[in-house]
Amino acid sequence: MEHIHDDFSIEVLQCKQWKERNRKNNFFELVYVLEGTGFHSVNHIRHPYNRNGIFLLPAARCHSYILEEETTFLFVRFTNHYFTSRIRDSVDYSNWFNKLNFILANHDHHSGELINDPDDRFQLKRLLDVIRYEYEKKEDCSPFIIRNTLASALALISRNIQRKVFDHMDLKDRRFADLVTYINSQIMEPEKLTVSHLSDKFHISEKYFSQYFKRNAGETFQDFVLRSRLRIAASRAKFTDTPFRNIAFDLGFTDSSHLNRMMKKYTGKGMRETRKEIQA
Repeated sequence: MEHIHDDFSIEVLQCKQWKERNRKNNFFELVYVLEGTGFHSVNHIRHPYNRNGIFLLPAARCHSYILEEETTFLFVRFTNHYFTSRIRDSVDYSNWFNKLNFILANHDHHSGELINDPDDRFQLKRLLDVIRYEYEKKEDCSPFIIRNTLASALALISRNIQRKVFDHMDLKDRRFADLVTYINSQIMEPEKLTVSHLSDKFHISEKYFSQYFKRNAGETFQDFVLRSRLRIAASRAKFTDTPFRNIAFDLGFTDSSHLNRMMKKYTGKGMRETRKEIQA
């Protein structure tokens, strides 16, 4: 594997037969099929892949490929440093870090295409083609272009997963849908998730906010935010090897014990049990 930058790495791999790869992810890996056909197997469930197929692989997941013909893959791997702020960059990567956590928490992690919408899938392919081009070009500005293109790709993926979440919630109030989108995009920014801030931003009376939210969501605002954070915590426990204390700190819990208590209270399972679900 060739590391383009400390915060992400890219590999183009041509295979006649699939061999287990020694990979270590903090979040997930995007897989783009440049050439070839075969089957992608996740937890022993097979799904066919073809040229231009795009998949998402979490870090800790039993998966393999059964090649019908020689296949060329583009792998884009993220590390923890990808979304740290950079003085020289014009993009606020904390927003993309939130999107990455949202994708991890709400993606179903099944085999098969990552995006079903044909137009969005075409746009994602174009972005990945840019990433491959800059990977092969290897000029001084290539890492910056790749990083910004990845940010756009994550926004596209996040939008499609958000649609699935909305379909499940059956949201009919457009303003409330925008409110939920904003909460999900800022889930790790507690100063932006106060009732005062949200009421002002979405022009909802602060006194009326709690009633408005519960009527539309079917649960209190506080429970919604907590459950959202716990979904992220559960996904990071299952699909990464991030220490529990780091997960707790990232998500605003006092410490790993506090996170573990909340996880048990709301899901019936602690963090260790949750991690073993997928790594057993």
